[in-house]
Amino acid sequence: MVMAREHADVRATGLGLVDGDVWLGVAWLDWWLVGNTDTVDVELAVVPEYRRRGVGSRLLEVAADQAKAAGRRILSGTNTAGDPVTGASPGTRFAAARGFVQKHAELHQVAELPLDEAALDRLDQPVDGYEIVQWREHTPDEWMPQFVELLSGMSEDVPTGDRTDEPIHWTPELVRNAEARRVAQGRFTYTTAAVHTASGELAAYTQMGGTPETPDRLNQYDTYVRRSHRGNRLGIAVKAPNLRALQAGVARKAVLHTWNAPENAPMIAVNTKLGFRPVAQRTIWERTL
Repeated sequence: MVMAREHADVRATGLGLVDGDVWLGVAWLDWWLVGNTDTVDVELAVVPEYRRRGVGSRLLEVAADQAKAAGRRILSGTNTAGDPVTGASPGTRFAAARGFVQKHAELHQVAELPLDEAALDRLDQPVDGYEIVQWREHTPDEWMPQFVELLSGMSEDVPTGDRTDEPIHWTPELVRNAEARRVAQGRFTYTTAAVHTASGELAAYTQMGGTPETPDRLNQYDTYVRRSHRGNRLGIAVKAPNLRALQAGVARKAVLHTWNAPENAPMIAVNTKLGFRPVAQRTIWERTL
């Protein structure tokens, strides 16, 4: 499997709990190799009819034992389906009962595609002094040196609450490895960036994409504006044309998902202008091993 192996930035492994030929639940572990190297991210999934029978607890116990044996000190998990206001759900109660502490929260917003073209026309307006460039699966060589600067800036500036988080210093090699992994997994990406015409500096970017296996579900990935270029409405200036390219490329009805920390009010406001609405709250939890 292209996911369950070691890559340049992460090693991925899986656990399964079975009863004979029946799968009861699985755990997915991400072992970070660049940044957050003390942390293991764990994701649990239990077949509905086997929930509340100790399956999740057993998988979590084995995951924690493996993490400790490997010298990791933090187990991290994410609950994706919390109440939009409180963040509460059966998953948060499960985490709290097993010694996890909530460290961060993000508002989950969605937009139904295709968006109205007239509305996109009103939002997709050029910004004086900047031009738009776009690419798909592979970053053009000419933009790679500056693109890794923006990726590293995103890693440093994105709100993370009280999470144990070490910013990643991106390199061209890491980017190319991530791109190759996406392609091997069958995922696709649309990228739109803004270039400051006077200096030639890459000022902002956004990325959206998905996978053919779930054609009705798309994801908004990063959106980042270089600090020296903020205040010029570049967030919406890159997101609107990227949305236009995305929905033209997929040519079907789909739901686009995005997550932002509540303190990231400017980006949430941009999303609201683009037609996103809140549906849930994602919370990140940690347990010290």
